[in-house]
Amino acid sequence: MKRLYLMRHGHSPSTAEARVAKDALRPLSDQGREDARRMAAELARRGGRPTLILHSPLTRAVQTAAEAASVLKPAAGTIPFVPLDNTRPAEEVAAELLTRAEGDAEVLAVGHQPQIGEVAALFGKAIFEMRPGTIVALELAPEPRLLWSLSPEQL
Repeated sequence: MKRLYLMRHGHSPSTAEARVAKDALRPLSDQGREDARRMAAELARRGGRPTLILHSPLTRAVQTAAEAASVLKPAAGTIPFVPLDNTRPAEEVAAELLTRAEGDAEVLAVGHQPQIGEVAALFGKAIFEMRPGTIVALELAPEPRLLWSLSPEQL
């Protein structure tokens, strides 16, 4: 994989506001859906062409990935990726991302805080404020380096 884009899911209401019993079931808000599409369009405008979107199995990440895919149209589609479920250490997730996406030139991974921010910090060697909808763009070869980072509020 040459480029990795790490995205935090879009804005979602609390469990009480969403009237769901579990955090995993929280959906995106309308703003979260709109931000996911806007951020995907900005990723494309900046030259990003992910062929695959990997996402957490939690509802808000599934929905963020679907909104991003509606704009980016990745050739390999969107695939649930359990390591992004916010329960595993960042080092493990980073290794599994590299293994899973080995044959893809560009991959978008959609997850949750704090895990997605910790993965970004590992690759980007910096701390990022990962507000809902934020994307961190990384070049992985020959050495990992930050390309850019952007939140919906900065767009």
